Amino acid sequence: MLAVAGGMLAGIGCLLAALFEIQGFGGPRDEGPRVGYLIALAVAFVAATLIPVSLWRWLLDGGPGWIAASLFAAVGVVVILGISFAS
Repeated sequence: MLAVAGGMLAGIGCLLAALFEIQGFGGPRDEGPRVGYLIALAVAFVAATLIPVSLWRWLLDGGPGWIAASLFAAVGVVVILGISFAS
């Protein structure tokens, strides 16, 4: 349960960090968002989603399916990278 809760908090943190990066919060005014940082946030979001799911399936011999977790991770990556392309 702690791994799932930590993964949820990390995923939400990645989404918020991406939103702040796109809006320019705390960055230089004349520069756009850092693409490398956004890609790192997308990778971290995938890890924050899939690591707790794999741990849950390993410990409990069941849990949520890989399809649902992969779909959720893919939606998060599209949201993170889609926000950067829209700006």
